Amino acid sequence: MGLDIESITLDAQNLIEVRRTPLTAPDLRVLFVTSMWPDRCLPHFGPFVASQALSLEEIGIGIDVLVIRGYASRRAYLMARPRIVDLIRDTKPRIVHIHTGHAATVSLPRFDVPTIVSFVGGDLLGHPDGRKLTKKSRVEVAIFRRLAHLANATITKSHEMARVLSSRLQLRNHVIPNGVDLDRFQPRDRDVARRKLGWSVEGRVALFLGNPDDPRKNVALARAAGAVLAERGIDIRLHEAWRTAPDAVPIMMAAADTLVMPSLSEGSPNVVKEAMACALPVVATPVGDVRERLGSVAGCFIAEPNKHAFADALEVAVSEPPSLDARNAVQPLELGLIARRIAGVYKTVLAPKSRQRRR
Repeated sequence: MGLDIESITLDAQNLIEVRRTPLTAPDLRVLFVTSMWPDRCLPHFGPFVASQALSLEEIGIGIDVLVIRGYASRRAYLMARPRIVDLIRDTKPRIVHIHTGHAATVSLPRFDVPTIVSFVGGDLLGHPDGRKLTKKSRVEVAIFRRLAHLANATITKSHEMARVLSSRLQLRNHVIPNGVDLDRFQPRDRDVARRKLGWSVEGRVALFLGNPDDPRKNVALARAAGAVLAERGIDIRLHEAWRTAPDAVPIMMAAADTLVMPSLSEGSPNVVKEAMACALPVVATPVGDVRERLGSVAGCFIAEPNKHAFADALEVAVSEPPSLDARNAVQPLELGLIARRIAGVYKTVLAPKSRQRRR
């Protein structure tokens, strides 16, 4: 039962796509409105939203989905509002669950249906160009934070994100990280994974997953740390993976010796949690909920964002064995458990007292 992810991939010509729940009599019907969703053009774009929809379907909640392909054209946002109105009329959802601040711009002001906005990270924290937020990002962040007042409830991925909301909004905010698929992300034989990818079984590899052209991902720090280690006579190959199909990510994590996440800003980075599920050592800067996730977990290292500190942590991490402590630490974030937490938010929003909400 649930959403067939393959059936939800979008035609490259469509700016708006609608998928209906396969459940004929769901316990609760919810409309997802999102500007992030994996499709044929960007299979890596928002798989966590798709997996959340699937996990909610699996516990009996019907999820209809309207995808706004804003990355393809801004016209998608102009087209979205009337489609949302039509869907609410036709499907009669009990809740509209909006994913991303960008989607909120056309999904709010309010409907006669309770609304929840899930923020994903950069929409509340902004996107830095170097150490400062871009002008565009500052404007967007101000708009999205204002729009949050129009929702019955919000969900942030980390406490850091929650703290940028007003004190009044924090009272109806829920901190719920994205879930982890513990079946897909699990320890595997490293040499087998390397042969599958065509990598040499010799040498040590640090894996960077993200857009190397995005200043927020700060790949320059990982490269600089690698150069520091090379000066010490330590050879570590940095494998930079971008636009990677979701199915390939667990294999890459199995093939690597460590995951590096040198970001300047994050919400609750999925790659860190997925690497932990694979028992892969992690080196990450202290952004988002990294301290909360890694803490004192064996094989996981929090490094300050300078090349020498990052190099020191990386040198130790590539020599660490797989850490089952890390996998155990993310067990509470299993997809089904997160789905039940989100279902709890739905229940709260539907409670009579919550209808006295926002102004």
